This record gives sequence, structure tokens and C-alpha cells, in this order.
Amino acid sequence: MAAAARLFRQQGYHGTALQDILAAAGSPRGSLYFHFPKGKEEIGAAALSIAGEAARQAIAHAAETSESAEMFVIRVARGMASDLEKSGFKEGCPIATTALETSAQSDVLGAATRNAFQKWELEIKRGLFRFGIPAGEADLTATLVLSQLEGALLLARTYRSLEPMHRAERALKRLLRAEQKTD
Repeated sequence: MAAAARLFRQQGYHGTALQDILAAAGSPRGSLYFHFPKGKEEIGAAALSIAGEAARQAIAHAAETSESAEMFVIRVARGMASDLEKSGFKEGCPIATTALETSAQSDVLGAATRNAFQKWELEIKRGLFRFGIPAGEADLTATLVLSQLEGALLLARTYRSLEPMHRAERALKRLLRAEQKTD
């Protein structure tokens, strides 16, 4: 599944053939249909679930190891930026490429992408709440944080530069500082 997740992240769902997944995983064709009798869509949902859970865990870890809401959000942003840079700007968000391609066309893949994003948003909300941001504000801020980082990640991948991620980080710092002043 890791091979499929990486390929979908790099090439998109429609740009990845079953043969690509088999070659990347080093698996025989029969094993694919044994484990995923419903084919590529089932593989896609499983790959999205694995990739989504890995990102959710990274967000949770950032919250657990941070001393403030600002440091938490910075760690999430820098983790995303680091992953993008390590891939040579080939691997942005592990969910977005497939979400944009398929969520309106496939109930199965749409549900998998929605589920991943909702879990990330909830994990960000939990982290913010942990640092004293009230539940209602944490809800709104979590959506803003995720949207800001996803947009910056798309721009950074497109521009082949981390500058959009750096700007997003600065914008989120300002937001969190402003919220702390209103408490």
C-alpha cells in the first residue's frame, strides 16, 4: 500500500496504472486481485487510509511535543515542507491530488479523502484546544490552519519553492498571536 500511496501522491489516481503499482511494490498481479478483489478503487481507498493515518499521527505528535499552539502549528507546517522538499517537490499532500481528481466521481474515494481531511482537522482542533484555544475558536482555527497549509503546499509544489510554506507559517503565527490577545 505504501507504493500505491506514494504513486497516487506523485502522479495522481488517474495517472497511476495498476502495472505501476505492481512494479513499485514488486508484487505479482495475482496478489493484487487476491487482496483487492474490487480493483484499483479499493487499492486507492486503502492507500488513502494509510497515508491519511500517517499524517494524522504526525499532527498528533506535533501537538504532544509542542509547548504552545504556535509551536504546534509551526511543526506541522515544517513537517509538510520537509516532506515536500525531500521528494524534490514531487510529493505534496498525500490526499489532495487524489481528492481533486476523484472525490466528485467516486463515492469510495470521496469518502476516503473526506475521512482523512476530517481526521486531520479534528487532530489540529484537539492540539489547539490543548493549548487553551476555546472549542468554538479551535474549530474555526483548525479549518483555517488546514486550508492555509494545504494551499501553501500546493503553491510550493507548483512553484518548486518552499517560500509559500514559509509565508503560510508566518501568517499562521500572526493568527495565533491575535487569538491569544483576544482571550
